[in-house]
Amino acid sequence: MPSDLIQRMQGCGDCRTLAVEYGTTLISSRRPRAKDRDWELPLVRTRVELEDHLAVEHAVWLPDRVPGCGICEDWRSEPTDGPLEEAEALHRAWHLCEPLRDICTPGDHGITDLM
Repeated sequence: MPSDLIQRMQGCGDCRTLAVEYGTTLISSRRPRAKDRDWELPLVRTRVELEDHLAVEHAVWLPDRVPGCGICEDWRSEPTDGPLEEAEALHRAWHLCEPLRDICTPGDHGITDLM
C-alpha cells in the first residue's frame, strides 16, 4: 500500500519524475558491493532536487517540527510567525521524504507505485 506521500506525489508529474530518479538511485546505492564513488553524488543531487521541489511547490505538505530531532529542536526556540526559512523548509522536506526512503529498502518495491 502506498504511503500518503506517494499518493500525493502521484498527482504531480514533477514529483513522480524526481521521486523515481531519487528512488532508483537510492536502490542502486544499497546494492551489494555498491561503491560510494559510483552513487554518492547522484544520490545527493537527486535528493536535493526532490526536496527543493517539495519545499517550493508543495510547502503545505511539509510536516511540523519533528519531536526528538535535534535540528528541529534548535528551531523550536525560534518564533514561527511568517514564512519558513529556506534551510528549515528543506529540512522539513527531508523529514517528509522519510517514507520514500523506507520504500526503497531491499525487498520493498513501493517505488513502482510512482512509475
